[in-house]
Amino acid sequence: MAEETFQTASDVAYQIISQKILDGEFQPGMKLSRRKMAEATGVSVIPVIEALKRLEEDRLVESKPQWGSFVTVPTLDKIKQGYQLREAIECQSARILSQTMTAEQKVALMEIAAELDTVPYKEDTVIDSRNSHVLFHTKLTDFTGNPLLADTLRKINLFWMLCKAISTNAPKTSYPRYWHRYLVDEIARGIRTMRSGL
Repeated sequence: MAEETFQTASDVAYQIISQKILDGEFQPGMKLSRRKMAEATGVSVIPVIEALKRLEEDRLVESKPQWGSFVTVPTLDKIKQGYQLREAIECQSARILSQTMTAEQKVALMEIAAELDTVPYKEDTVIDSRNSHVLFHTKLTDFTGNPLLADTLRKINLFWMLCKAISTNAPKTSYPRYWHRYLVDEIARGIRTMRSGL
């Protein structure tokens, strides 16, 4: 029998509230009353307070003194800042992996990259494409072995999913269809260059 993972009441509240936010059930700007969140999650108010604090750290919730907690409203500035930070993390991850990536890591990344580069990006595949895209960049960062980079990217991706939850249109991509495989090859080339002493 599979070993069950222990979850605190705070973990349960966090998972339920975050999922409702990412599913669009709890809309941006909605007030998250502690009492109502306790009812919605089936836990007491104290674990809800802890969960709301975690959600605030993840940028899915904003706290306003004297007013309470609200689902984050994505603004143009917040989106731009998130993309700039994500770009910085991904560039740093690529730099680190260009010196440390193993053959097994390259294979794992190349499998996801091949799917991203070959599955048509259209309305009926957009969800799978988004998930694969998040997985690709998450793996890229996880493989650096730096948990701070990985956790920061996780928070950025949560905010990115919040933005997607309030938009039904598939975003257009301007990347060439071979882009992700090319990226993995270029990172691996950095290792080959180092090993050859060039």
